[in-house]
Amino acid sequence: MRKLKLFGVCTSARGKESNTYYLMKQAFDALKDQNVEKEIVVASELNLKPCAHHYSVNAKACVHPCHITQMDKTDEMIKIYDGIINSDVVIFSTPIYWGNQSQLMQLIVERLNSLENMNSVHHKVVVKNKIGGLMILGHEDGYQHVAGNLMNFLTEMGLIFPPQAYAAWVGESTEDTKSDRGRLEKDETIVKIFSDLVENTVNFARTILECPECGHKFDYEHVSKKKLYK
Repeated sequence: MRKLKLFGVCTSARGKESNTYYLMKQAFDALKDQNVEKEIVVASELNLKPCAHHYSVNAKACVHPCHITQMDKTDEMIKIYDGIINSDVVIFSTPIYWGNQSQLMQLIVERLNSLENMNSVHHKVVVKNKIGGLMILGHEDGYQHVAGNLMNFLTEMGLIFPPQAYAAWVGESTEDTKSDRGRLEKDETIVKIFSDLVENTVNFARTILECPECGHKFDYEHVSKKKLYK
């Protein structure tokens, strides 16, 4: 059985102090599979430049490695690019802000457009054979909207989603997120929801990425025909 790489990206502005990170860390730690290498990147700890939207000027100008990454050595988006490309399972976690994903998550999506664009415009598949998952939590309903937004983009980028591809928890209609921690620490059901998402994506990866009996490795790529630029 080959080792799998599990890569998580926490996109809460509060970083390791956030409940978003807490639940992701708890879920990753709960996975005891010795054949899974685990890594979590905290986006708020990285120097991430906003997308310059080269695509809007010339579709072919949006490439990977991203122009910003190439020109600005202080930009640390490369840690997320490499984390995705070198992993088998990729999970993003985000809080809900006004019914949408976090500002950091949106910034990352826009920067990840360079990976999607390599397929749809340059006809080169960069992201393939990778399983995706989402963790979403907040104090207002809207997790299905956030999941839909993110899965719409991430499947275009190349991630493969299993059934039940996201975990979510929504608290009362208040802004008091600090009081959540005690509840999250005591409520095993909430933690189990997020741990189950990690287990689900890893098991799905084991099922489709490699056949343990015959050794066949999954190798599927599809060049998008949605955008045909000359």
